[in-house]
Amino acid sequence: MPGAASCPAGVGAGGYRPGMSDSPLRKVDTVFVKVDDPHAVAGWYQDTLGWPELFRTSHIVVLQAPEGPPVTLLNPEGGEWSGFNFHTPDAVAARQWLIERGAEVGELNQAPDQPVTWFWFRDPLGNRLEVCSYSVRA
Repeated sequence: MPGAASCPAGVGAGGYRPGMSDSPLRKVDTVFVKVDDPHAVAGWYQDTLGWPELFRTSHIVVLQAPEGPPVTLLNPEGGEWSGFNFHTPDAVAARQWLIERGAEVGELNQAPDQPVTWFWFRDPLGNRLEVCSYSVRA
């Protein structure tokens, strides 16, 4: 089979890995773009790319691309940040699942102005990855 020799150990044809469906990390939820002023640059994304704004807070603007996950413009104010996050239905359970597997995991956070809970974890190379869960507003 072409490409089969280049698959990592334990990964079969089509990228299937046994037990993969047990993961609480279900999809890439949003892509983050680091900007100095999310509110100022959001207009360019709306006017030039035609991406509508989904919502904004004091430090982010979330835009919807025509396909795929939303794009979140944010200013991490010099702090660490991730290029994207994963969605999970239950951040508390996903965090515990990662801890049980030996991952370095950060604290659980709750957004003060959105129904979002999130945390970070690191892969073996030290890359910071993020996980979020949220409830849909009525």
